[in-house]
Amino acid sequence: MLSFLRVAAVLATLFLEGCAASIAYRAADVPGGPTIPTMNRVRGRVLIYTTPTDDNRLITPGPTSVTPFKMSVQAGVMAREIAMTVFSRVADGADESNDFANAGRYAIVLRPQIENLEYGFTHPERLGIEVTPQVRVAMRITLLDPIGRVLLEKDYDSGPVSNGPSIVGEKLVRRTDVLTHEAIYDLMLRAADDIHLFQQTEAAAAKAGQTLDR
Repeated sequence: MLSFLRVAAVLATLFLEGCAASIAYRAADVPGGPTIPTMNRVRGRVLIYTTPTDDNRLITPGPTSVTPFKMSVQAGVMAREIAMTVFSRVADGADESNDFANAGRYAIVLRPQIENLEYGFTHPERLGIEVTPQVRVAMRITLLDPIGRVLLEKDYDSGPVSNGPSIVGEKLVRRTDVLTHEAIYDLMLRAADDIHLFQQTEAAAAKAGQTLDR
């Protein structure tokens, strides 16, 4: 009973204060790079293409549990910059642009878009002043040819992502911030694996076509 009252008191205080939080892209919150075997890397250089509307997109995610925080996420910038980080590591480099002027120079043209984001704070069975921050990210990755036609489009869902309990308070926002970066990063790695497979399939089809032409 005492634990429940402590949680209720802390949450009530935060609600009365009207806490709002902005989650922005922070390079320091992006996980370290994985070691990718040469055979599994994306071939060539990647263009991360976004529109100005993409870059300016903010998401005010819906909470999945009772929470005192109203969050605003810089989804467009986070998608673009984390894509840049990931594909700089798993391919032969990456650049970002809002147009297709030089798209023909790239092996892959990629448009990343975060479609939805949810967050919440789950309580343990024994109520105390600790809760577990949790986020869920839905992302769409589109591969384009040099004139903007869609070659491949796929949606990704991180599922609930968490990393242990945290004390109720301002640190919840910071923990949620880090989890959001990690969830997007992991989705980008999954997309990179699929792009590698796409390239393999395209190469095999081209080789088969050359054989038939002989």
